[in-house]
Amino acid sequence: MKKSSTHNSQVAIVGGGMVGAASACGLADLGLDVTLIEHNRPDFDWPQDEIDLRVSAINKASQHLLGNLGAWQLIDDRDAVAYREMRVWDSLSSEIHFDSADIGEPDLGHILQNRVIQRALWQAMEKRPGITVLSPCSVTDLQPSPEKITLQLDDDASLESELLVAADGARSRMRDELGIGFSEFDFQQTAVVTTVRLAQGHAETAWQRFLPEGPLAFLPISTDQCSIVWSTTADIAEKLVEMDDAAFCVALNEAVEGRLGEITETSQRARYPLRSIHAESYISSHAALVGDAAHQIHPLAGQGVNLGFRDAGALIDTVASQLERGRPISNEQGLRAYERTRRGDNLLMQKSMEGFNHLFSNDNSLLKLFRNGGQAATQRLPLIKEGFMQHALGTSGEIPSLCKKAM
Repeated sequence: MKKSSTHNSQVAIVGGGMVGAASACGLADLGLDVTLIEHNRPDFDWPQDEIDLRVSAINKASQHLLGNLGAWQLIDDRDAVAYREMRVWDSLSSEIHFDSADIGEPDLGHILQNRVIQRALWQAMEKRPGITVLSPCSVTDLQPSPEKITLQLDDDASLESELLVAADGARSRMRDELGIGFSEFDFQQTAVVTTVRLAQGHAETAWQRFLPEGPLAFLPISTDQCSIVWSTTADIAEKLVEMDDAAFCVALNEAVEGRLGEITETSQRARYPLRSIHAESYISSHAALVGDAAHQIHPLAGQGVNLGFRDAGALIDTVASQLERGRPISNEQGLRAYERTRRGDNLLMQKSMEGFNHLFSNDNSLLKLFRNGGQAATQRLPLIKEGFMQHALGTSGEIPSLCKKAM
């Protein structure tokens, strides 16, 4: 764009991460002119054997969405590692075992590096002439009016749009600029993330143990490697990051009671504090929030990006409905319908994760008794287990069109 110029686009999306890029593809497929603005242009050139610390557990609904957008087909099979089982146990070794075969599914989901998903979506965007990507580029100000919303860009150009989609993450500047507040919950936990190599492999299983300080998850990321998310206290996290590789592997093996065999290697380790947020509103005049800009949850269930993709799918359905009825795409009634569709689902998942984390990550004797009884009942009753698995697959409840089986 030239400086001091004004341009028009029916939809402006701020944030080119996974959810923002998916939203761009889906909205462009409705025949809309879409402009995506991303502050940091992603670098998709990395060493072939390097595994990023940021990974996601992609459920069946999200896989359908990526497939319907033409992105799943651009992901190498080696980069999408299926897990067919899940084993969850606590410090008392009370265990729940989930198996995809019990519900007639080939797997429970896939583990992928976030950058692999983002690259596929950016490649999908490149194939759509209706999408303009401005990157690196930032929004410095926004001004809503009755007919449109105007974004001031950092090159002195401006962009006028009918609909702004804020997909710029948990610390969303667009949410702040729109004057939308949010609630925040501090888990008093810090996540340690790394990648480890297992001498005996992972048996196509996602493993999770609940320790008194927080959950520890092993997520399959290659034939013999797992991505680790270890939620614990800040003090323990600092020690885990600072200890040498051999000592960390020993500590990790002890934490999972040696169930996965010898842990032979670990990559660099990083840590970050855990919190959840929820926006007070998902919409404003000519604007909608999606993904982490609207909500962020505890990573213990790996549902964060799946909820974001459902947001994108629901918003696309809402806009499609407005177009079919000859209404403006930012029609207030339509945006409120989007918020009603997604807010309850996201809030339920957020509160469930907060309660689940509190129930399992402590040494309270009464809570131990309660959770052990619950785990035993879940393990014994197939219908309860099936319900858990269907919910995790994203195949229950109100499902957006793009999250259904490939069209």
